[in-house]
Amino acid sequence: MMLIYQIGRLDSGAFNPIKFEVNGKDYTAQLSSFALRQSFLENGERSKVILIYPVSLFLNKSLSNKNNPQTQNIPIDFKKVIESILYNKAERFNYLSNPYPYFAKHPHSKEADEFIVIHSIGQYEGINFSATLEELILEIFIDMVKRYQDEPFSELYLDISSGYNIYVSALLEAGRLFLTFYKLQNFLTQGKGLNVFVTFSDPILPPYERTFKIHKGFPLKVKVFFSYPEKPYEYSFRQGYMKFAGELAKENREIKRDLNDLFSYGQFFYSAIKNNIPLVLYTQAYHSEERINEGLQILIKLVKDSLTQNYQNTPKLNFDLFRKAFLMLAIYKGITEVLKTYKIAKKEEVSISELREKFVEENKSLYKYFGLVQNRNYLSQEIKNNFDRNKDKFEKKYKLLREYIGGESEDFNPRNFLAHCGFERNSVYVRKDGEEILVKYREDRLKEIAKILMEY
Repeated sequence: MMLIYQIGRLDSGAFNPIKFEVNGKDYTAQLSSFALRQSFLENGERSKVILIYPVSLFLNKSLSNKNNPQTQNIPIDFKKVIESILYNKAERFNYLSNPYPYFAKHPHSKEADEFIVIHSIGQYEGINFSATLEELILEIFIDMVKRYQDEPFSELYLDISSGYNIYVSALLEAGRLFLTFYKLQNFLTQGKGLNVFVTFSDPILPPYERTFKIHKGFPLKVKVFFSYPEKPYEYSFRQGYMKFAGELAKENREIKRDLNDLFSYGQFFYSAIKNNIPLVLYTQAYHSEERINEGLQILIKLVKDSLTQNYQNTPKLNFDLFRKAFLMLAIYKGITEVLKTYKIAKKEEVSISELREKFVEENKSLYKYFGLVQNRNYLSQEIKNNFDRNKDKFEKKYKLLREYIGGESEDFNPRNFLAHCGFERNSVYVRKDGEEILVKYREDRLKEIAKILMEY
């Protein structure tokens, strides 16, 4: 499906029919996004138009000027709605409290598939609006996330043909953030399942009888890196991100616990992959895709509930805080998708042949999805040094690796744990079953291992 976003219009001439050209064919519509949608539909491609209305859009007295020829195409009933907001204080209060019923009466809303109302910046008809650019970005971004969760789309079009620069900038930045969010949760496909395009029409200036071309072949591109955006405040599952989650959820303890749990496990599995410690991936159960999606829904609700309390003023949300939260859950979701595909899950013991196949072999290693192909060589060398060279020594019963390879004290050494791909000799049990070498961690070391991964 194609999803098209455009900033809504209510300026002079907004209701004049315009002839647009898309791929060499003409379409008559009041908005470029409507013409683009019509082109897609004619080609058998499902598409939807989502209009974005800044809440200040109705606050323009020139729209009620009967002598203005450019307002003559505004339907009379709709003009009365605008005038009631402009000249009736009680109506204006209701409008600023909940603008959706009013924007539903906008003629473009009836032609669009759906619309959203965002905050405004600046002064309009004596009313000051104090949103930040970052809050506008968040409002549009969470709408994209929610729509993708409800019904995934393959192409996203950001139509910048209309709207003040501040709202166009917010739309573009929201699209860029969403593409980053998408790629981080789709390591398996390398983010290739979604294309984002910037589209716009020729400037719509007199004479209006001519044809205005729509330009749509401008892909929006972002680079993503396998990096967890926020470090934990404490190195444990229970408290790792409790402070961070508290800044998001305020006093809601249940949400704080839920988010902390997701962020902490995301950091744990991220660290295991980044630090090239594959055996750790079999020691803990990761959350389901449904559970991570629930976490995303919590974040969406936190943003929405904070911003929709008042459409004139905003709480000045910490954009960076929410950006990191969404991206952390995206990374965690992307990791779990790879682990499920490779059938990596919590289990009692793991064979060296499985570790070699899933992490070392050139064409099969999961590290290729995270841009960590160099991990293969280090891991291969550690497997050879610790297991291949000593395979004739191993017995049927589990013993610590230290009993076969000397040279270390009996104390757990975090530095050695990280340096040797997690095969710290005081922590790893090893046994032989026929020609197969099996390994697992000591149960009493798992808490300490988790602490290391939370820290690094």
